[in-house]
Amino acid sequence: MLRRFYCADRFVNLQKEVGFCVNRILIVEPEFELAEKLCRSFSDAETQALSCGTMEAADALLKREKYQMVIVDTKLPDGDGHDLISDLGLGVYLSENPVIIAIVPNNRRPELTDLNEQGITDFITKPFSTAVLKAKVCTHFRRRKKDSSFHASERFEATGSGTPSSISGEHRVATDAYVFDFDAEEYSLAGNTVKLNSLEQCLLRTLVENKGIVLKRKALTEKLSSESRIMVNEFMLSQLVRSLVDKLIAHNYIKTIYGIGYIWEDSEENPQNGRG
Repeated sequence: MLRRFYCADRFVNLQKEVGFCVNRILIVEPEFELAEKLCRSFSDAETQALSCGTMEAADALLKREKYQMVIVDTKLPDGDGHDLISDLGLGVYLSENPVIIAIVPNNRRPELTDLNEQGITDFITKPFSTAVLKAKVCTHFRRRKKDSSFHASERFEATGSGTPSSISGEHRVATDAYVFDFDAEEYSLAGNTVKLNSLEQCLLRTLVENKGIVLKRKALTEKLSSESRIMVNEFMLSQLVRSLVDKLIAHNYIKTIYGIGYIWEDSEENPQNGRG
C-alpha cells in the first residue's frame, strides 16, 4: 500500500506492504501538525489517510481518487469548507456518497437540520481530542461495513405481508390529492408544492413504498440512519413523523401503531390509532 501524507500541501511517500486498503480518508485541515497527527492516528492495515491544507489541493485530490470518508475543516485559507462539502454532495468528484465529517469552530455548532441539508454526516468542534475523532471515524466505518453486508430486504423489518416490489417502490406516486415524485424530489398537495428536507423525504418514501404495512420504529431509525448517514434515534423519528404529518396534512394517512411503529394508509382504508 502506498501511504501518502499531504500535509500543508507538502507530501512524503511511504511504502508499506500491508495488502489491500479498504478505507481511504481525505483530511482537509490547514494546521500542519494537526493534519499530520490525524494521518498517523487513522492509518493502519485497512485504512489509508491523506491530508491537505487548502481547497485547491483537496479539489485536485478528489478529482484524482475516490475516498470513503472526507474530513473537512470549514475554515480554510483559500475558501469556505462548506463549499467543498456542497460539491461533494452534488457528486462533482469521483467519491460516491462519502462519509463527511466537518470540523467547525466551537462557537458555531450546527443544528441537525443544517447537517442534513448540507449532506454532513457528523461534526466535531475545535479544539478536539484526536481519540474522540478517531472513535467517530471507526463508528462510521463499522456502520458502513454493516450496512453494505445486508440487502435492503434483510435490513428492513416490518409487520404484515410485504412483497419485494412493495419495498422497491415506484418513482412517482399519485394518491388522492398527493403527487410524490421521489426522483425529482418534488412533492405536492392539491397542486401546492410542499418542501421536505432529506430525512422527511426518506421517511415519506419508505412509508409510501410500504403502504399498508406497519413499519417498526427500530427498522425506520436504522433505515433513516443508513440512508442519511446521520444517527437517527426514536425521539428524532417521532419528531420527523410529526413534522411530515403537519407539512402534508396527512393525519388520515400516516398512522401511529402505538408500541410498534408507523403505517401509510390511503384515506379510504380502515383508519386505526392516532397521530404520530
